[in-house]
Amino acid sequence: MRVGRESYSRQQVERLVGDLRQLADVAPFAFTDGPARGMRGLALRLVGGFSFDVLLDRGMDIGHASVGGEPLSWRSPRGPVAPAFAEHTGSGWTRTFGGGLLTTCGMMSIGAASRDGEELGLHGRVASLPAESVSHRWEWSGDELDIVVGGRVVETDLGGPTLERHRAIRARAGAPVLRIEDTVTNTGSVDAPHMYRYHANFGFPFIRPGDVMDLGGALAGWRADAPPAGEAWNRILEPSPGAREEVLYVETNHPADAGTATVRRAGAEHPHLTLEWRHETMPVLVVWKFPRARTNVLGLEPSTARDEGRPAARARGEVITLKPGDSRTYTLTITANKGHS
Repeated sequence: MRVGRESYSRQQVERLVGDLRQLADVAPFAFTDGPARGMRGLALRLVGGFSFDVLLDRGMDIGHASVGGEPLSWRSPRGPVAPAFAEHTGSGWTRTFGGGLLTTCGMMSIGAASRDGEELGLHGRVASLPAESVSHRWEWSGDELDIVVGGRVVETDLGGPTLERHRAIRARAGAPVLRIEDTVTNTGSVDAPHMYRYHANFGFPFIRPGDVMDLGGALAGWRADAPPAGEAWNRILEPSPGAREEVLYVETNHPADAGTATVRRAGAEHPHLTLEWRHETMPVLVVWKFPRARTNVLGLEPSTARDEGRPAARARGEVITLKPGDSRTYTLTITANKGHS
């Protein structure tokens, strides 16, 4: 395990502390005020690694996250909201979107609200499903110490499709690395449509105007407005009051199991933020930039489909059919280094 500039073996660490929670702690909590009241969470704090909150009642998504005391995740003007207040029709998703490091979209639809034999709201329901069978453990891998949090959510309709997702979140002491692994299984008796997205949200001060993105893929075009004149598509902009949302689709062209996106300071050799996922399962990267003053967010979103809604995705061949018993696994790894200034 690395602590500062020094490395320690497992044997040394176990001699130096009376309780591993001194270095890698998990603490349950519940919000007590406002629209988040009653929502359960787990606060994880790891030496030399991430500090972050797992929002158990929001599908085990990740809210606040920081590295070395510096905030990494973006927080919406609304902030955390308990699932009881979620809005599932039209674009109501945006009214209770708290931001945070990770909001998952799916499991049966993502993208714009649409009608496909039923009314489908923006980005689906998984982010408002409370987790169950939640557990956590400390796990040594040689001299490296991880905390692993696990649990499941179920999306179903009486007599209709049923999808069950098992999530494992793994964070390492001594390294600012966070890994999410999800397995989605059709546990019902009928075929289930399936779409999925990792909506990762980043903000100031970790992401700053002038930062440069390397998306490692072929640009598939802008939705809505093109970048302002003179601005490069891959540069983080200075916020302005009249700025509009920009959405860029990137068709990743990496080898079968590698998709990456990085952000670095202009002129810096090494990135300070890296996302990695499996291109095979999430072939589209959605880049969401909203450089409006008092909004100022960068979204990097590995996805199975674009944003036009399920009927349009089906026409493009982007809707996955999971037959009873079928499973599909997704992974996302986030690496963030504070020493980037």
